[in-house]
Amino acid sequence: MGAVAKSRRLTAISAAGVILAGFLGSCGASNGHPGSSPVVPGQSSATAPGVSVAGATAPGAPAAVTWSPCSAPAGPRGFQCANVIVPRNPASPQGPTISLALDRRPASGADTGVLLVNPGGPGVSGVDFLPEIVKLLPSSILDHFDVVGFDPPGVARSAPIDCGTTSQMLDFVNVNPAPTTPSGLASLLGADRAFAAACQAGSGGELGYVSTADAAMDMDYIRKALGVATISYLGFSYGTFLGATYANLFPKHVRAMVLDGAIDPALGVLQSLDYQSTAFEGDLNSMFASCQANANCPWKPGADPLNAFEALVAAVTSKPLAVSGSAQAFGAAQLLYATAAGLYSQSTWPTLEAGLAALAGGNPAILHALFDSYIGLSGGQLGNELEAETAVNCLDAPAPSVQAIEAAAPAAQAAAPVFGVMNLYSELVCAVWPAPATSKPASLPAVGAPPIVVVGTTGDPATPYSEAVALASELRSGVLVTRVGEGHTAYAYSSCVRSYVDNYLLNLKVPPAGLRCPSN
Repeated sequence: MGAVAKSRRLTAISAAGVILAGFLGSCGASNGHPGSSPVVPGQSSATAPGVSVAGATAPGAPAAVTWSPCSAPAGPRGFQCANVIVPRNPASPQGPTISLALDRRPASGADTGVLLVNPGGPGVSGVDFLPEIVKLLPSSILDHFDVVGFDPPGVARSAPIDCGTTSQMLDFVNVNPAPTTPSGLASLLGADRAFAAACQAGSGGELGYVSTADAAMDMDYIRKALGVATISYLGFSYGTFLGATYANLFPKHVRAMVLDGAIDPALGVLQSLDYQSTAFEGDLNSMFASCQANANCPWKPGADPLNAFEALVAAVTSKPLAVSGSAQAFGAAQLLYATAAGLYSQSTWPTLEAGLAALAGGNPAILHALFDSYIGLSGGQLGNELEAETAVNCLDAPAPSVQAIEAAAPAAQAAAPVFGVMNLYSELVCAVWPAPATSKPASLPAVGAPPIVVVGTTGDPATPYSEAVALASELRSGVLVTRVGEGHTAYAYSSCVRSYVDNYLLNLKVPPAGLRCPSN
């Protein structure tokens, strides 16, 4: 489950797609600390969904939440939905407001509090995520917590960032993300500039107020509206950055916090992208080795699978393939993103292997379906994950210049031949973004918070294990739990991790220092 690469980063994957096979999704490799900026000049989004401007004043203490049964499009059936009015600029409570969408699964038994959940992204709907996490949580948690999902500002139902039609978004993601020629790089930059201009035209008034710090401050408005003194929190991937930011801002408002698939908020943008590219490359090589060792693997690349894979990339770059039933051609973007999608969980390696075998025979259908899942294309339509993920990432850390990004390409290519340049060039859109960054990379010690459990997986491609180690040490009360294995996040893939996390959330029993858990 989860979120990914809408700003073309490998760090966000569609909530609807391939990760549901293994459960949880990705992150945006944003970094930062609290900050705010003036509203970006441009078209007002006063009439955008969830936005109210005329005469609106955000309350210091928001009205208590009124729950009602969910129905489309407010949220998933079988749950309760509500809205909370918050300031568009949380650092300045007076002025325009937005409406944040919530849903919940009420506690079945004696209520011991509120458990907020976040699937990652940024840009993924927590409202839509709620049914998936509820399936995995044990009855002991469901008995004693109201489990609450929410759409952060700019996401889905909460004043969503709008950068154009599905067709325009597909034009953006279909450009080769790893060009090797000056003309290819010019095409990529042109697509980035067109996308940024469309976001300015569609949501200029909102672009300055969707940072992770803004979302964390909105979380405290949610806490107040729910009428609780403290919250418990379970966040995955990018959701670990959001949770750590909240704990740093409001340490006394945390009862318990679990951060699974952790991001190191102190890493600079390019270093973070390099770490992630190397981790994805490592998982790709592990998949290659697994396939070669398995006589039943359908892809037979010979003695040099990397060379065979790069030959496939070159072939679809020079001559994209038609896909039955789709207006999109299958080119470099589709192959690279589909490959990344297949690496988030070992459970999707067989699908990736089958897709590569079919592509080698001229049939891109399997990998094209992985690509569609990756970008969140369903029924011919995209949600706003791409727009929201980009807007948040670009606020959360200053982007290097276009020239600095280009200069870093040779080293990125050498370190990660498949994913290095692709992931590096994902930052180009932030280099031309119309809203200035409001935060910068910094550690988040969360002084005064209770123990915070940080979970890392040794073979995590999207959030490398080293980042979990770093976050646990940067948090003043961080406690590291390690899952030994492959794939992104840990809770869904290890009964050992789940048992310790569930006991901590329910009984505040902190896992032992140095705990290492096997995968199932």
